[in-house]
Amino acid sequence: MKKFNVGLALIAVAVCALMSFSPLNAYADSVTLTLASAPTSYGGEDVYPYNFNVNGSATTIPLMCLSLNNKIDFGESWTASISAISSFTGTTLTDYEEAAWLFNDANAAIAANNVTEQEDDQWAAWEIFATVTNPPDSGVATQYNAAVAAVTTGGGLPASFYQQFVIYSPTSGWPSGDGTPQIFIGENSFSGGAPTPETGSLILLGTGMLGLATSLYRRRRIA
Repeated sequence: MKKFNVGLALIAVAVCALMSFSPLNAYADSVTLTLASAPTSYGGEDVYPYNFNVNGSATTIPLMCLSLNNKIDFGESWTASISAISSFTGTTLTDYEEAAWLFNDANAAIAANNVTEQEDDQWAAWEIFATVTNPPDSGVATQYNAAVAAVTTGGGLPASFYQQFVIYSPTSGWPSGDGTPQIFIGENSFSGGAPTPETGSLILLGTGMLGLATSLYRRRRIA
């Protein structure tokens, strides 16, 4: 009877491990964001990257702003929910997929030291979620059109591309009294300020535990 109980326990643990560490659960449901450093200004607005401390961590992460009409202040903190892009539907899903393309392109522009394209990517992201009446240059329209084409042409990009990014939406706790903070997009590589678990390795561990549990159960049945 002991072997049977151990087997059942291992099966339960293995199933929980496999469920808990799926790609959609690889980050916390919500975090505290604190604006750690003000970004540079372009066209009269602060542009990507906005650097944030997450849950009080000393390490900062760069996020791209998606809400032009909202406002935040240096040092301000608030709680934000974290959502996978795949959790959105319809037009909103397309908007966030385009934002993901622009965020990824802005990072490539930074790596290539292409400051103008980096700044245009930020303005193009604002164009998706709000009408931008005075874009600083024609490159904003170019980047916006490139994002739309990437998402809508030929079936768009694979789901694995969008799984790299998450959306931070404010939920509570903005002390500055200047309205709801902005929505941001960032890489799905942090959970409460720490790197996310390596999902593949955790699934392998859970699978191994499940196999061991099954073996113990079979031995008990033979005995």
